[in-house]
Amino acid sequence: MRSRGYVEVQEGAGRAWYPVYFHTGLLGLVPDAEAKVGRSFLGRRAFVVEPGIVALPSGRRRSTIPPGAPLDAPRLNESDLRTRSARFGSLRRRIMLDAPAAVAGPFIGLLWLIVDGGGFAQFLAVSLLAAVTAIWWSAIAGSDPS
Repeated sequence: MRSRGYVEVQEGAGRAWYPVYFHTGLLGLVPDAEAKVGRSFLGRRAFVVEPGIVALPSGRRRSTIPPGAPLDAPRLNESDLRTRSARFGSLRRRIMLDAPAAVAGPFIGLLWLIVDGGGFAQFLAVSLLAAVTAIWWSAIAGSDPS
């Protein structure tokens, strides 16, 4: 993954950056959109961004600018926003970007067999569990599929 979505928030005397779960509505944000701290969602702070988008943090708050080249979201007109949302927000694209992490599943299953023993059914179960966990972990990392 080459990019990750952050919401930059003015807090007191400084700025803070929060990684957020991808939402197609984030593609249409302008750089100075107002983000307010909203209600707590499952014990985590949520941000309500100007057009009514709820952005849920996917990681810890950063007090320094995230690594990499900071790029503001592009200013899109309505038709471009619909096109990009359909392209980047599809379930197929999300799976294509998150699935490579599942390659580790069979290796973890093989390691399990070496350490604990067992048969093919145990290898299959551990491999599947490791692959699903890897896909889940990359899906909650807050990456931006664009």
